[in-house]
Amino acid sequence: MNHNIKSLCYQGAVRDNNEDAISYGTNKESGVTWMLVADGMGGHNAGEVASAMLVDYIQCAWDKISVTKPPHWETWIKSQLNAANIAILNQAKHSIAQQGMGTTAVLIVIDKKECHLGWVGDSRAYTLIDNNLVQETVDHTMIQELVNKGAISAETAKNANTKNLLSQAIGVREKIAVDTVTIAIKNGDTIMLSTDGLHDYLTEQEISHYLSKFPTNKNVCHDMINQAIAQNSSDNLTVGLINLIK
Repeated sequence: MNHNIKSLCYQGAVRDNNEDAISYGTNKESGVTWMLVADGMGGHNAGEVASAMLVDYIQCAWDKISVTKPPHWETWIKSQLNAANIAILNQAKHSIAQQGMGTTAVLIVIDKKECHLGWVGDSRAYTLIDNNLVQETVDHTMIQELVNKGAISAETAKNANTKNLLSQAIGVREKIAVDTVTIAIKNGDTIMLSTDGLHDYLTEQEISHYLSKFPTNKNVCHDMINQAIAQNSSDNLTVGLINLIK
């Protein structure tokens, strides 16, 4: 299956460094495509280290996959994010400047008519299927846990000052809980991965509008990032788009 892919990882208008990272690739023999978006955190630029380490780890793991004997994708995603978690945690233990560093992760593998998805943190995956936008991930944040328990409403959570306080991230603790899901997809559908510097500053209506213009609009990633910045995003911004060719 062929895909249109566009991405942009931008430092933003305020930050003096970029702790976001994105990577993707397609196996030419099988046509299987993967994409990873990460949003690093930690002082002394350690967030950059964590997100870069995660990208490198997943890339190396991908290169070892057998084309003739592919893994169960949700199991593979969980396994690799858990292993990357330990690698980043161990790295932090050996550097005072890197202690406390971590990163979010949202990782997808597209194989034929299925999108396999796993995530930790508040980077997100959206799908646009038949012009219907769906947020496929549920943020791993303290405020979202309150929403899940029914303690506060989703609208209250959206406007909370602490909405980006993570309940878990990769590289911070020895044990993480990777959420996974498999989504049925078809030709013409679009998948979007993003960091909070982008999706927190665009409405779902705006996201849907931009995704509906892809891949016809080749500048869609720039347009989305410019819109988020115009709407006061002060963070790093990353967006990755995959459209299944009709």
